[in-house]
Amino acid sequence: MRLENQTKKRYIFLAFFIVGFLFTRLPGIESDVVNPDAVNWHGRAEQFVVGLKHFQLEKTYQHYQPGVTLMWLVGPTVEAVKQLNGDLVYNQDTFLVFHHYSKVVLIFVQLALTMYGIHLLSKLIGFNKAFLTFSLFSIEPFFVANSRVLHLDVLLALLLFNGLLLTYLFYKEKKCSFGVMAGVLLGFATLTKSVALGGVLMASGFVFLYRLKEDGFKKALCSGFTILVPAVLVFVAFLPALWVNMREVLEFLYDGIERVGIRRGHNQIIFGNYTKDAGAIFYPLVFALKTSPFLLAALALSSSKTKKINIKKPSLSFFLTIFFVGYLVVMTYSSKKIDRYFLPVYPYLGLMVVLGVSQLKDLLKNTWFRGFSVLLFLFFVILPLFKLHPYHFTYTNPLFGKPQDVHENILAQKPFGVGIPALKDYLRANYGNPTLGFVDKKPMAAIYAGSKIFDINIDGTKRYDIMVLGVNEEVPEKVLQSESKYVLKDTLFINELEYWKIYVKQNTEIN
Repeated sequence: MRLENQTKKRYIFLAFFIVGFLFTRLPGIESDVVNPDAVNWHGRAEQFVVGLKHFQLEKTYQHYQPGVTLMWLVGPTVEAVKQLNGDLVYNQDTFLVFHHYSKVVLIFVQLALTMYGIHLLSKLIGFNKAFLTFSLFSIEPFFVANSRVLHLDVLLALLLFNGLLLTYLFYKEKKCSFGVMAGVLLGFATLTKSVALGGVLMASGFVFLYRLKEDGFKKALCSGFTILVPAVLVFVAFLPALWVNMREVLEFLYDGIERVGIRRGHNQIIFGNYTKDAGAIFYPLVFALKTSPFLLAALALSSSKTKKINIKKPSLSFFLTIFFVGYLVVMTYSSKKIDRYFLPVYPYLGLMVVLGVSQLKDLLKNTWFRGFSVLLFLFFVILPLFKLHPYHFTYTNPLFGKPQDVHENILAQKPFGVGIPALKDYLRANYGNPTLGFVDKKPMAAIYAGSKIFDINIDGTKRYDIMVLGVNEEVPEKVLQSESKYVLKDTLFINELEYWKIYVKQNTEIN
């Protein structure tokens, strides 16, 4: 009877979790963000499907990351929408339809992976702690923001974390099914982003080393291959371009990782200074600015409890700490640094909080402490989710000041296509149907007449009547030196940020 009551409670908790998960992600996704990378992934997914349909398998390799799992999700989704709606094609009127359904599918895949993660972690630390772990990081505003966009990083975070949980279960219980599933999920993680290859190597190497002394070389090697072989098979099976020319594809993958991921860098503005390589300070800044005060306080509290390290019999926290420290070292070494690359660390942070705080039993029994914790959670986590909706990408830790001050003086906010549909509606309502110039024209070009969108770094100023600059974007030197002069006419604010600045060409009548 007691077991039945526990099972019912678990189902109730999970039902509330599912409702909360979807409630924080689905409303408003049809018009919140059209990120430039998502426009690229739509194009890549379309070519991916063309390659599969016409057996032009070389087209299934599109990008070094390589983003294959996302293309497997977006491509068939778009194809189904096309077939169910009279064979629609991509244009300025239909893009948001395809984009909406693709994001819905991605969100439900994230939910499935999250529920599976709770199930796996329950086997290691019990249901209550597992539930709290996933609840903590899943509701973080920055994590929610990235869950709502069509991109790779949340998908990577969940695949990677679940794969590592399965690896530890395989080490503890010696069930081959855990090892095989670990390989499968880590293979999909590597198909999502190539950095997950480190997870495959870590997982297979970990079980090999820790089985070596106990079971001998042959059994240890077999254990390592139990993870490695399924990962390789998944990678090859779901990237059909490898079937055509494996060597060439692998060379392109390596070249892209080394050239773009490691050497090229990425534009950032830190402490008011422009840089291509943000240095070692970048991810600590992201951690501080993008993590809620509630989670930061919980992490500080959890670290107050000293944890014993047993290298001979590694705990789950030790195993994961080794991996995620290594992950951050690699991300810091790479010159290309982007805030969302920190996302895979969030499941680990949630687990560390739960494992650490759960040891402070006397404190947890204190009614005042529990009440204060609930208030902090409501004020610093739940309230921002409502206040920022649907533009959660603008979230900044309020302890560092107003969003505009933070982005001007500490770490600059990227435009990232936030509010692009609202910007389009605003421009049409106030300026008619003008020609537009952007620093990154892809998001607006997806939903606006392509013949009226121009790149202000490439195209001459005679071609567009209105120049739109995103948050922290400066007027290009080419425009400043041109004969055409633009005057700041209007600003579209999003969550207290001067997000889109509208400049109109002098002596121009807008129709």
